[in-house]
Amino acid sequence: MARTRRTGLAFVLALVAVGCASKSSSASGPTTPAPTASPSATVGGGSSQGSGSGVTAAATVKQGPGGQYVFSPSKLTVTKGQTIAVKNVGSIPHTFTIQGKGIDVVNQAGQSQKVKIDLAPGTYTFICTFHVKLGMQGTLIVKG
Repeated sequence: MARTRRTGLAFVLALVAVGCASKSSSASGPTTPAPTASPSATVGGGSSQGSGSGVTAAATVKQGPGGQYVFSPSKLTVTKGQTIAVKNVGSIPHTFTIQGKGIDVVNQAGQSQKVKIDLAPGTYTFICTFHVKLGMQGTLIVKG
């Protein structure tokens, strides 16, 4: 019996504090200018950003046992306005998508993007649109 080996895939979600100390109710953008960054792309409800002011937490999204695709941890908590770095260290494309909220990041193998989570406080489901039927989904909790 031939064994199929899949390269372990992982997204790394690093929560980067972006204006974390400020609890301003301003309607537009961060209160401090972002450092110079490489080119960025807008992704609806969030946008990609340059490097932030420090990592506050990290999570790894990886292939689960038996070839299933899962996000690990399956629950991620952020504060509104925080930025997460989504990195695909696997060998195939994956998405980080919150449907209906304008967040849909497609990362090719080895690609990394940062997404500002500018959603209202609440609980959201994030998925990989390519592999959701294989169980690749998780929960994002946004605090105010």
